[in-house]
Amino acid sequence: MKIESQDKRIDELLKGNIFLIPRFQREYSWEPDHITAFWFDIIENMAEPYFIGAMVVYKVERSTLAVVDGQQRLTTITILLCAIREAFKDIGRPDLAEGLQAYIEQKDRENKTVYILKTESSFPFLQEEILKSDAAEVPFNIGREEEAIQKAYEIFKSNIAEEVSGYLENKEQTADDNQNDAIAWLSKLRDTVFDLNLILVTLDNEDDAYLIFETLNTRGKDLALADLLRNHFAKLIRPASEVDQVKEKWSKVHDTIKSSPVQLDADTFIVHSWQSRYDFVTKAKAFQKVKDRVNKKNAKSHLDRFVSDAEQWRSIFDTEYLWTKSEKEAARSLKALRTFKVVQPAPGILSLVRAYRDKVIKYKTLRNALSNIEKFHFAFNAVTSSRSSGGISGMYSSFGRQIFDCSNSREAANIIAGLVSKLQEREVSGSEFDAGFEQVIFTNKHSSQKALVQYILRKVAIFESQPFIGETDDLTIEHLLPQSSSKSDEDHLVLGQIGNLILVDQKTNEMLSTNNFKEKKGILESRGYKLPELFEGVEKLNEEVIRENTQRISNLAREEIWKV
Repeated sequence: MKIESQDKRIDELLKGNIFLIPRFQREYSWEPDHITAFWFDIIENMAEPYFIGAMVVYKVERSTLAVVDGQQRLTTITILLCAIREAFKDIGRPDLAEGLQAYIEQKDRENKTVYILKTESSFPFLQEEILKSDAAEVPFNIGREEEAIQKAYEIFKSNIAEEVSGYLENKEQTADDNQNDAIAWLSKLRDTVFDLNLILVTLDNEDDAYLIFETLNTRGKDLALADLLRNHFAKLIRPASEVDQVKEKWSKVHDTIKSSPVQLDADTFIVHSWQSRYDFVTKAKAFQKVKDRVNKKNAKSHLDRFVSDAEQWRSIFDTEYLWTKSEKEAARSLKALRTFKVVQPAPGILSLVRAYRDKVIKYKTLRNALSNIEKFHFAFNAVTSSRSSGGISGMYSSFGRQIFDCSNSREAANIIAGLVSKLQEREVSGSEFDAGFEQVIFTNKHSSQKALVQYILRKVAIFESQPFIGETDDLTIEHLLPQSSSKSDEDHLVLGQIGNLILVDQKTNEMLSTNNFKEKKGILESRGYKLPELFEGVEKLNEEVIRENTQRISNLAREEIWKV
């Protein structure tokens, strides 16, 4: 492997070179905080040498270099230069703008304009809207990457305009002097950017670039697991036509996950997908595991599996995605797990959903399996906040791999039965459950568990055949003993207990208002709501009755509703 290393200034780097952003590079992703930090670094080092790190490239053809490492910095610097160019034009110095533009675009041998940055993902937006000095002529679409580029451009232009206006509005001297000072500052800013120093590492070919790319980014934190994996697939699957399989398919994985209204992480998806099929791995060691198993012969099938898994995995957390009305019970179990903030079952659930979508198991089998997982984690996580030593994550990963390997519904049913047995073995004790259940509360002062409380009340109401008025998801939580009766924070710990709460429709909620318990009882009964037998003959609700009702519901929850 031949590696050349040179110290370069930005102006030396840009003059005479074209930089290609290869397909395995991630999209431009600097956020406003990164842009602002970079801006202040430039301002604080005006007219002084400033080192910005290394940039790794490989030779594509004469004067064209493909960027392996440093794309984000190079793109940001180019955007900043374009913003300075526009400021020169705004202040009446088109000659200086043209001089700067000579570093942003060049003429090739056929006298055609060639921009210094050639990108695939943001083309033609970057070239037409930012790099081009004149008005855009080619239509383009705006995606996430284009939005990030546009935001960076706007931040730089705004910061420059603010500085320039400070010079132009100086009332201590003439307008001509102000103009000259503003131009001098802009020129100084331009020169500071041109004088930025870096180390340019040049390789001879793409294969060496993949190796360096991988080595650089597995040693540091520059790249996410998803970026490294995309690079690995790009190395193994070379384009056989104009359609780049890796780019298109990995973009689909990325878009599936990132377009979810629920915040999801691509790296976590990769770990869960891999755990559900092959090994129980941590995020830190996942890439090496994938790299060891995925080779040129099987790369395409693995890539296709990641594409299909991305949709199934998203549907575990985004329960509005892919699930139909006839599958609402499965979606509700998944939504409940989100309410519990539980992620350990994800690899196992992914295999279950995959088996269902692949028609290995029927919906009833999927629904029942998810229901048991939901019941277990309600007690283990939502109510008692029990901690696992890591065995539960390993158990679900092992379960997922077994489901992935099975070939028929009977085999899958046996594996699921084995999981249910393991969940039953880990069941929390009755006393531990009851103590935790009493701590699940909701009041205006203690609202962090509101979603969990709504979930519990809905399940209990359905189990007790509460005659709902309206849709159950639109019901509100009513305190039978009003919160206004509280005299201290300790009172809220009782008033907020499940034993003092009921779900009611909006109209009934308005009728109940802050009435006393006897009045509320009459209104609820007139509206068709059923109250527990425990409340018969009770005209004044107190702490003792509330705690007794909480315990009653806890017993019901533990022994019947959420019994695995």
